Amino acid sequence: MYRNLLFSLIFIFACSIFVSAQTADLQTVLSEAQKQTDFYRETFRNLLAEETKTFEEFDKNGKVDKKTSVKSNFLVYQSGKDAAKTAELRNVVQVDGKTVPDSQKRTDELFSELEKASTYEKELKQIVKESLRFDKTWEINGLTLNEGLVLHPNFRSSFDFKLVGSENLPESSFYVVSYRQNKPNPNIIINGKSPKTNDLTLQVQIDVPSSLKKEDLILQGKLWLDAKTFQILREERNITNKTEEPLVLHTTNLEYQPSEYGIYVPKNIVMTFYDAKKQNNNFSMIKDTVVSFEYSNFRKTETDVIILDN
Repeated sequence: MYRNLLFSLIFIFACSIFVSAQTADLQTVLSEAQKQTDFYRETFRNLLAEETKTFEEFDKNGKVDKKTSVKSNFLVYQSGKDAAKTAELRNVVQVDGKTVPDSQKRTDELFSELEKASTYEKELKQIVKESLRFDKTWEINGLTLNEGLVLHPNFRSSFDFKLVGSENLPESSFYVVSYRQNKPNPNIIINGKSPKTNDLTLQVQIDVPSSLKKEDLILQGKLWLDAKTFQILREERNITNKTEEPLVLHTTNLEYQPSEYGIYVPKNIVMTFYDAKKQNNNFSMIKDTVVSFEYSNFRKTETDVIILDN
């Protein structure tokens, strides 16, 4: 089964802005949160972490049938051709617990090739090819580089937002904001062709029953925002149809952790793909595949990027 999720990236420079959130209304929450996502994109670069990526395929009884684990040294690579752009570079060191031979040598050769690349697009092509070489037919790329996509100006006007709650906990307070797509957006592409644009886009390929038109699929979910900084702590992002009781065809859950760089950074990401089975004119959603990413604490690279084998 072939799946593809690809983000095209555009980066906007912004400063971190902190305001009192005690009496913030919805528009204030959205505007300040969007500023923080801009700050995230500018800050989240030249950082290293250990990443464990796991693919779990389920049988018809809901049990794990196949499982593959890929462990990598993960680098938020800043382009040498366009300083405003980044990419997810992975130095794969283990697959299913077995050490990958010559992983450091391959990474050295990759950096050598990147120096020769004439454009960011050529850099990205080489990085993706090397980073995802153990992922079989899957191509999942760019999940960490952009957070809160629905808050970006390219997306925001296509969504209805609601401030559905807030909580005060002993150590933190946060807002919960729901969102639901209300009209088509050229930057949200579900089962469509890759756009020829430099704008920030979300592209997803999923299995959809023939009785469901792809035009009826929308994006909806929730954001958990720190009430003091308006930074994203967590996001649940779903692809559903437009019915009153929607079918959830795909979910992406993103959780962030504190860092010493003034931003929350990825902690884990879980993507779940479903198959829709129709019986007696009703659909039931069967879990097909779960792809998860877990990250250690992020740290800054040295002046010369060196990725060491574990």
